[in-house]
Amino acid sequence: MSKRREKNKPQQPQTASLQSPAENNDTLKERHPIAKKMGDFFIDVAKLVIGGVILAGLMKQDIDYWLLVGSGSFAVLMFVSFGLYLIKYANKK
Repeated sequence: MSKRREKNKPQQPQTASLQSPAENNDTLKERHPIAKKMGDFFIDVAKLVIGGVILAGLMKQDIDYWLLVGSGSFAVLMFVSFGLYLIKYANKK
């Protein structure tokens, strides 16, 4: 009789097992691999914009200096902030 009771017992829902951070590390590494690469890409683009602003300033063509510096600084700020946001998002636990 006791065997029948064991078979007919309602099963309890299984709870998620808690893994240590070392076991969970493999899944975290592959969580957002594209976001990290995109973040690195946007930071590299910001570096190229800085170089472009410097070169354009040295050429002394008919370009308003303050417009060049202002738009370049704004672009660098946007690219760096978006790149750092993506890197932070990729490393989020």
